[in-house]
Amino acid sequence: MMTSHEKHTSPQERADISETPPTINPIDLPSKLLRAAYFVGKVPLKSLRSDPRISYAIDVPEQYCAIHDILQNPENDIPPRLPLVVNIHSTRRDAITCRDSLINFADKHGVAILAPLFPAGLDSLFDLDRSKLLRTDFLQADLRLLDMLNEVGHIWPGINTDPIILVGFSGGGQFVNRFMYWNPERVSAVAIAAPGQVTKLNPSEPWPKGTRDGDEVFPGEEVNVDVIQQIGEILLLVGEEDEMSDGQVELLQWLAKRKAKWKGETVEEKLGRTSRVQGVKSLQKDWRKHGMEARLEIVPAVGHSYQDLLPSLVAWLEECSAIVDRE
Repeated sequence: MMTSHEKHTSPQERADISETPPTINPIDLPSKLLRAAYFVGKVPLKSLRSDPRISYAIDVPEQYCAIHDILQNPENDIPPRLPLVVNIHSTRRDAITCRDSLINFADKHGVAILAPLFPAGLDSLFDLDRSKLLRTDFLQADLRLLDMLNEVGHIWPGINTDPIILVGFSGGGQFVNRFMYWNPERVSAVAIAAPGQVTKLNPSEPWPKGTRDGDEVFPGEEVNVDVIQQIGEILLLVGEEDEMSDGQVELLQWLAKRKAKWKGETVEEKLGRTSRVQGVKSLQKDWRKHGMEARLEIVPAVGHSYQDLLPSLVAWLEECSAIVDRE
C-alpha cells in the first residue's frame, strides 16, 4: 500500500529516491553539493545505526567544505579537523535547541555541534532518567554516544570526534558529570550546567552518588582519577536562584514514599538536595580533594534556565583552548 507521500510523488521521483546507491560515501560528493545534500548546515535528525531508538542533530559549518576538498585527494596532507562540541539535552529532550542555540558561535569559529536525542519511557511512563545514568538494562547511553561519534567521524572525516568538548544542562549535566569519569580520554573540556544531582569521585558512596559499585554497572572498567585530572578545562555553571520547584519537590516526595517500603529507605534519605547551587559547590569541593580544579560560575538573578545560562556557556567555549588554539 502506498503512503500518502508516495501518492503525491511521481513514478520518476520515486525511482530516483529508491535507486540511490546505499553505499555512496559522502566524501565522494563535490563540496559544492554538500549543503544541497544536507551534509553541511543544519542536518535533519539522523537515527543512530547501532540503535535506531536514538537519533542526533548536528550542525556542520561552511568551513567544513574546504577540509572536504582536501580530504578528497588522498595525496594531500590531512588538514586540521573541525572541533566538535557535543551538547547533551535536559530531561525535556530538547536536542534541537541544544544544537541551534550554538550555531552562531559554531559558524563564527568553525565548530561542529552535535546534539544526541535519547529516548524516554523505555521501561515505564515515569522513565525520564535512563540516559543520565549512562547504563541500565534498557539503555547504554554512554556506549551509544561512542557509537555516535564513530558514525559522525565516518560521515564527516573532517570533524574531530576524539577528543570532544562535552557540555550539558540539567539532566544533560548529569550525563556529562558521569561520562567524564568513565571516558575521560575522549573529552578535552567539559561544562556541567545546573545538574539536579551530582556524582562525586567518592568510592565510599554508592553509584550514582559516588563511584562505589561502579564496577557492577560498568563491568571491566574503572574510574581512573589520573586520566580525569588531565581534562584541560572544566566549567561548573549554575543560576544563583536555581532550586527545585515546589512541584518537583512534591513529586520527589510522592515517589520516595512509593519506593521507601520495598527499598528499605526513609523518605529523607531519598529526597536529596533541592538547591543546584549547593550541588555544584559540593562537586567542586569533592574534586579539589582529588587534585582537580574546576571553574565555578554562579550567574546572578538566574533560576533553572538554559537560555539565561547560555551567554556564560558561549563565553567559556570561546576561551576553550581546544577551539582557540586551532584558530
